[in-house]
Amino acid sequence: MERINCIIIDDEFLARKLLTDYIEKLPQIHLLKSFDNALNALDYVNRNVIDLIFCDIQMPDLTGIDFIKSLQQKPVIIFTTAYSEFAIQGYELDVTEYLLKPFSLPRFIKAVNKATEIIRLKRIAHKNLNFENTSIEKVSNKENKSFMLIKSDRKIHKVFYDSILFIEGALEYVNFFTKEKRILGLYSLKELEDLLPNSNFIRVHKSYIIALKEISEVDGNQIIIQEHKIPIGKSHKTEFLKRFGV
Repeated sequence: MERINCIIIDDEFLARKLLTDYIEKLPQIHLLKSFDNALNALDYVNRNVIDLIFCDIQMPDLTGIDFIKSLQQKPVIIFTTAYSEFAIQGYELDVTEYLLKPFSLPRFIKAVNKATEIIRLKRIAHKNLNFENTSIEKVSNKENKSFMLIKSDRKIHKVFYDSILFIEGALEYVNFFTKEKRILGLYSLKELEDLLPNSNFIRVHKSYIIALKEISEVDGNQIIIQEHKIPIGKSHKTEFLKRFGV
């Protein structure tokens, strides 16, 4: 896999130094530049190919959250912050990881590994752009269909609805988490909402569609499906609780 280009945005010198030291220990990621202010990073991000951003949240002039919201094409984001109360906003922005300062090298490596996998899958999906423009088989009677055909990685996957645990949006991609495997494709959650049977699937968050029958537990604002914890968005909570029977 090609090296991952990253930048650091943090107003604290010691935080930038720690991240730089950690990055230098991992050969798969390459630090392009480090910024002490999000405003200064904006032009650089727009002019360069960046795979990953390590971004603080509480910064002068422009917060990390507002910085991420301003980006039209978002790289993979890892928030690095001393404030745990911003975790929910991180979910809403499709942030890949949330590192709470001070974080250890093993915790940093875990976050980078997760980001690396997402970037790898994104690169595969880009290579497949010319495979076919139509990504999902269109069906006219979705409630009577037991499976869907998903084109990914130059293959056509036959995926039965009963095997789908949940679907996660990742910028312009979606990850199908099934009982057997995970499949990445260039699809929209809106398109999937229209295609999937309403009897068992529901949008619970800006970035998630879940299979109702696969829920094992609801813990506050999180849905538990196997080992996965899925957030419930504020705008979706009422409909979800109604469908879930609460």
